[in-house]
Amino acid sequence: RGNVALALLFAALLAASGMALLTRCGEHLRVAAARCQRRLEASALEQALLLGLHRYREALAAAEPMAWAEPGTAFFSAEAFPAWSEDGIAGRHEFRFRPWREEDGFRRIRVEDLVRTRRPGGRLELAGRAGVELLAGDIPANEVGLLVSDPQAADAASYLAGRGVTHAGSLLPLASGLSVQADPGRLLCAALGLPVEMPDWAHIREAFALPASSEPVPPGVYLARSEGEVRAVYAEGDLERLAFAAAGGRQKIAFERGGRRLEMSYVPGEAGLSWSGGEGADVAGCRFAGRIVVHGGVGSVEQEGAAAFLAGSRLELLASGRLVVTTGLESENLALGAPRLPKLLLLACGEDFFGGGKVNGDVAFAHDGETTVEAQVIAGGSLFNGEGSVNISGGVIAGNIANRGQVRVEGAAGDFALGRALRLPGLRMLRGFCVDFIEERSDGGPQGTDGH
Repeated sequence: RGNVALALLFAALLAASGMALLTRCGEHLRVAAARCQRRLEASALEQALLLGLHRYREALAAAEPMAWAEPGTAFFSAEAFPAWSEDGIAGRHEFRFRPWREEDGFRRIRVEDLVRTRRPGGRLELAGRAGVELLAGDIPANEVGLLVSDPQAADAASYLAGRGVTHAGSLLPLASGLSVQADPGRLLCAALGLPVEMPDWAHIREAFALPASSEPVPPGVYLARSEGEVRAVYAEGDLERLAFAAAGGRQKIAFERGGRRLEMSYVPGEAGLSWSGGEGADVAGCRFAGRIVVHGGVGSVEQEGAAAFLAGSRLELLASGRLVVTTGLESENLALGAPRLPKLLLLACGEDFFGGGKVNGDVAFAHDGETTVEAQVIAGGSLFNGEGSVNISGGVIAGNIANRGQVRVEGAAGDFALGRALRLPGLRMLRGFCVDFIEERSDGGPQGTDGH
């Protein structure tokens, strides 16, 4: 009888364990089903959210800020972007405006759009915030990501696509009828540090430490100097070749014309310059302000060696005539994921510095394969690209684009004094579109880092 009782007890325990296991399995299946349903629901809400953000960006790209009433923020409203409902999912926009910031000749405001999607009566919500900057006033060329003034470019998206030009999603291209206010003579005075607004040879000769005269300087390469600094390197006449290299912690620049090569080496922001020309002893140990001026064009702007620029280099190339880039122009090793910011301003005026009229102001890329050019491009004429594929890290301003290969514009803002001097007067524009975050939210849960 004792054995029978033990057997019955064991059977009872086994049955209880089985029931508990079955109950546990049932609970697990219900939890798994709920989680699966939540994932499906979240995926549906996310797709609706992404569609809402995409439509918002498309509306910004098609907007005409110059037609908006002052101050321009009324565009961002429930009237322009009403709530919507598709496939049982409701979405809405909530706008918030950061304070206006006054800057040199213009002002900017950041507009934030919080887009929410959820099913009516549902507890789960998806939220994403997109930001864009609105700028108004006399806007510096440095702030412009992509501008084509060709009248045929009224529809920027179609114009760029038809010419094989792509751009970063943050860019909102400008087109047709807009142009930069550029006075080549004033730019020359600013680049050389002359104490006048319009150039004359007497002041230029003084800057070059040449004998006083009002006669033009002979063709050659000159240094504009002040106490302890070389403000600019000036080439009178075309340069055949302008080469950049970064090696041994020093920025190097080579100037070639008429079979002669002159070399400069320096550390950005520090004294210690060396120059292979006749004035080498006079400028040894000076600082270099990073400006190169060419009264003419450059047949080949190129990189020598593994890198064109030091990380801290900021160089400005101002030419009255055509610039031809024949290689990539890249910085020395970047940290993983670090953005490629423009290190060089390529500025071709398309007009003579001394009022001599129009000249060829194109910027051309003439190389095969894929290359990266860490530059901001401002062409008084057109931007030309051959059969190659070029990725331009900075902004592009040009009268026209002719491209047989592929051009991509990243549009990162440059930090160039001459780029700040060039202005688009009385402009209102959008720039810097970005999605800050996308997150899930639940009733009774945290409402996100945006404060909404």
